Amino acid sequence: MGDLVATARLARVTGALYLLLAGLGMLGPLTLESLVVPGDGGATAENIARSQALFDWSLGAWLVIVAVDIAVSVTLYLLLAPAGRRLSILAAAFRLVYSTALGALLAHLFTARGLLAHPAADGPQATAGALTALETFSAGFLVALVFFGVHLVLLGTLLHRSRYTPRIFGLLLVAAGCGYVVDSIASLMADGYGGPLAAILLTPAVVGEVGLAVWLLVKGVSVQRGRP
Repeated sequence: MGDLVATARLARVTGALYLLLAGLGMLGPLTLESLVVPGDGGATAENIARSQALFDWSLGAWLVIVAVDIAVSVTLYLLLAPAGRRLSILAAAFRLVYSTALGALLAHLFTARGLLAHPAADGPQATAGALTALETFSAGFLVALVFFGVHLVLLGTLLHRSRYTPRIFGLLLVAAGCGYVVDSIASLMADGYGGPLAAILLTPAVVGEVGLAVWLLVKGVSVQRGRP
């Protein structure tokens, strides 16, 4: 009975963390995207100068995202290890690679902030350097999302196997993982990519991840149906 209670609590903690991550994961990137004008360092610098607090909020959100993501890697492993320890380790490893890469990439955002804090000092060179740092972060983030996509495929497989939650969540996460991989690679390599196709590829991620977070937080897991 104690193990069942502990598993149920772990599921709800995971759901709460995942829901926080989903919220920050939408706000952080959207805030940054609203300030950056691709290829136009002057406009980007002007936007950030006018909205310094907003840019700083985005930096803070990214830092929290990395910390929470690492915690979710651990709780998901503990929760789903009974469904397949080796597969759970592999899923956690891919997510930790993503988290580590994202944490390292944040250095580019802080570099951009430092260059734009006193743009008059170096003029156009500071603006160009800041834009390069922001573009490097964006490209690196897309590469990191490929690892995150593989993690979601493995996570969906584990959820489907464990039967802790309705199997639709497992299928949605597998589709979401494939969508992340294809979307990220296409964004890096295909000129003019985006629009409806990108929305279609990423819809399973929104529905699956947010739905799973809410389910774990509200309903927990059906431990009696899970495989030991």
